[in-house]
Amino acid sequence: MLTVKGLDSREWGTSRVRLHYSHRNGVQRYGLGKITNTETGKSVVAVILGHDDIQGIYMDFDTRDEFGVSKGDTLAFDVTSVRLPAKLWWYLTISDPLVRIPAWLAVWSIILGVSGICFSVASILGN
Repeated sequence: MLTVKGLDSREWGTSRVRLHYSHRNGVQRYGLGKITNTETGKSVVAVILGHDDIQGIYMDFDTRDEFGVSKGDTLAFDVTSVRLPAKLWWYLTISDPLVRIPAWLAVWSIILGVSGICFSVASILGN
């Protein structure tokens, strides 16, 4: 169980959680991890970053609100890696527009690229 603490104001709204490496359960720094509150079963997918404080877990307001905890509370949790389909879904649905908008641009670029290839092949085969 770790003490819940707040993030620096520069990281508010970014879906980041800061943990000492010993609590990350193999999730790499800047990796996506699913953090599950073992007492309530509520879970959040977030970017896992490091911190020197071995006794604390640092979260922004939105993440604390999803877990139903406040600063100073203790949190029993489990961290697991996130698989590719869940990662893609996270990128497309995250509330942070600095992540969500580029993800949607990438999806539309792939769709347009594939449709361009299909139209090119169709025109070559049609002649």
